[in-house]
Amino acid sequence: MLVHTYIHVRLSAHVDIHAGKSNNFYGMFIKKGYSKFLSILILFPLLLAACQKPESIRIGFSVSLTGRGASLGKDVYEGTLLAIQEINQEGGPFQFDLIVRDDAGDPNRAMVFIQEFARMGIEVVMGYTTSALAQAVLPVLQENGMLLIGASISSPIFDKKDDPLFRVVNSSVSEARALAEYIAKVYGSLDFIAVYDVGNAAYAEAWYKAFRQRYEAKGGRVADAIPLQTTPLALYRETINAALLKTPQAKGFCGVASSIDTAGLAQAFKQRIPDGLLAVSGWGSSSDLISYGGKAVEGAIIAQSYNFMDESPGFLAFKERFQANFGRTPSFGTAHAYEAVHYLKAALTLRKKGEPLKEALKRVKEIQGVQRKIQFDETGDAHRPLFIQTIREAKFIVISEQEPEL
Repeated sequence: MLVHTYIHVRLSAHVDIHAGKSNNFYGMFIKKGYSKFLSILILFPLLLAACQKPESIRIGFSVSLTGRGASLGKDVYEGTLLAIQEINQEGGPFQFDLIVRDDAGDPNRAMVFIQEFARMGIEVVMGYTTSALAQAVLPVLQENGMLLIGASISSPIFDKKDDPLFRVVNSSVSEARALAEYIAKVYGSLDFIAVYDVGNAAYAEAWYKAFRQRYEAKGGRVADAIPLQTTPLALYRETINAALLKTPQAKGFCGVASSIDTAGLAQAFKQRIPDGLLAVSGWGSSSDLISYGGKAVEGAIIAQSYNFMDESPGFLAFKERFQANFGRTPSFGTAHAYEAVHYLKAALTLRKKGEPLKEALKRVKEIQGVQRKIQFDETGDAHRPLFIQTIREAKFIVISEQEPEL
């Protein structure tokens, strides 16, 4: 029997009523004995304003709050929550009502919840931290005229398609290509083994193939990938040993998995190849990579659309607000989820009466992200800068910034 986790989050908006007055105008009526009429005249605009409640926008939110993907799920949830809290407190023309379900990263649970959201008449959903989950629910979205705004859904299988998915992140292949270009330029031609998580093959396989194609075009070599099964157990050492058995001369490791699984694979690889080079996907680049990977992930090279060390005023203000609310440093999932809510807000602000939300989203061409501006094409695909980063002394350090190759 499927266990449902229900979390309802409703954050109220404020409506400030400012009543202006003219003493001369009101005095004229008082002098003429129209006190009763005056009372009605004063109360009417106040009553009218009180009746103009902000429109309630329900957001269905399915995310991994438990299970192997809970780290990224928590990041995306808290980033969404902060944005909704701030927008609702602005007292604007609408407020958001977040309806949260824990899918635990399980496509079957995600399907149950998306069908529930459809029955509730919800128009827009968020969460779904992996491309595999988005791929699973997309047909239900299409069938019911619903939309998904993704904060971490970047598989190229969704690129340039007029579908229900809108994204605030680049296609993952742009990260893989940028990383391959950088490693080829700085480290030359190496032999890489590769491992990717088949549980999120929609993202991971495409990322690996893009990295391999570009790196081999530059003279390097990337072996056939070894699939990583994370259930019931992720066998890191056995997986790395199998890869090195096929490519014993390898000096590099390409890992496409969650941050915790990438950390475990990196440790197993460095036990065999202490001076080896790590190429890590954006999916794996959260603080958990450092926490669980320790010294094994020092020197790893990552391409990501998020700069952990950004010193811009806008990001520092966002970082301070997030830390005040949740007591920790925001990650890429946090920032992108926050931006996804503001993408929705921009569309609702532009939306004409009776206009489908999808058409309003298509008319949003640019928003200000927490670090840089994000541009959108006609299909809702994002275009934003990429940051090539490494890990030094347990910190993410930006070593290059570039525009993505789309």
